Amino acid sequence: MKPDVLVATQDSHLQHRLQGKVADLCRVKVSPSPGQAYTQLLQKSFHVFILDSKLPQLDSLELAHALRHAPATPRVFLSWGHLEVDTALFVRNMVHHMKWSEPLVIRRSVPLLVKALRALLDPAAERTLDGVRYLPKEATFFVAFRSGKTYELPRKVIQADDASPVVGEPRVTDDGGAFEVRQKSGNTYAVPWDFVLYHQEPSYPYHKGQTGQREVEARGAERIAARIRQEREARGWSLGELARRTGMQVPNLSRLESGKHMPSLETLERVAEALGGRVADLVAA
Repeated sequence: MKPDVLVATQDSHLQHRLQGKVADLCRVKVSPSPGQAYTQLLQKSFHVFILDSKLPQLDSLELAHALRHAPATPRVFLSWGHLEVDTALFVRNMVHHMKWSEPLVIRRSVPLLVKALRALLDPAAERTLDGVRYLPKEATFFVAFRSGKTYELPRKVIQADDASPVVGEPRVTDDGGAFEVRQKSGNTYAVPWDFVLYHQEPSYPYHKGQTGQREVEARGAERIAARIRQEREARGWSLGELARRTGMQVPNLSRLESGKHMPSLETLERVAEALGGRVADLVAA
């Protein structure tokens, strides 16, 4: 079921554009007056409440009362434009009291508002990269996801990295599925989104800190490595030939066949395609 979003506004431009831009993501209810919006809040649970800062007759006390007595379900408060100071303070206190997410202020731009809603409501945002910067002094990659979450990934945990200088900035590829790094040695490698979460997000189901995860991965990596090596040798291919067919670097494939780390889904898909098989054939026990 799609999440419900309540928008308190009289801006017809916002109403029409927002409805069409996020119809695939959520159900939007528009209230043209503060009183009507507050009544809606008291009658139904909304995942997101968007308040137009230019809505006439905004009453901060009435708003605070409505927020306090709204159904206690997880929700986010978005202000479209900056609220008056007293209203903003009331909102912040009420949101904290109800243990909602931190209130967000969105500049009066429909594209920015749509982007915020997609970051908050689209499950794919949690696994889609938005941008990456390399921090040479810290030797880390600062990685931002579309959800708004950010992580600092140490370069040393990436086995495909050969320690030569990074050239330019990393580039997000595969529609946010990975980021690509180029090195002075000529080595190029891709870091998939799940690799970042594996190392940096404790709530990720496959985080390296999960009980028994390392042992399970070690056994899986060794099994996959043996299967790839067996399939490659059965075809009479060298590592160089497999590298040519997959578009990967020979050192990366060598590390893969060593069984020292669990390959990403993207890597498995490229290898399986080159071998003319399926990913399931490579990972099957």
